[in-house]
Amino acid sequence: MSTDLRTTNEEFSMTRFWAGLEQKVQVTMRRDRTNLGDLSASDKIFTSLQLTRDEARELALDLFKFAQGQEQEDV
Repeated sequence: MSTDLRTTNEEFSMTRFWAGLEQKVQVTMRRDRTNLGDLSASDKIFTSLQLTRDEARELALDLFKFAQGQEQEDV
């Protein structure tokens, strides 16, 4: 069973779902690029990312650093 979650941005949606042993979140956005090579029918319209709670936490920290202009380049 899945549950849609509220977001602060209309550009993407978030869905919580059960993935066997743990809950995950799927972040879905409309795809705006057309030159990405061979894609399935749904991949031509949407792109998504599925994360565990730990992965979401780590990504959120990195995205927050980027939003604050504090990201570090991987050299």
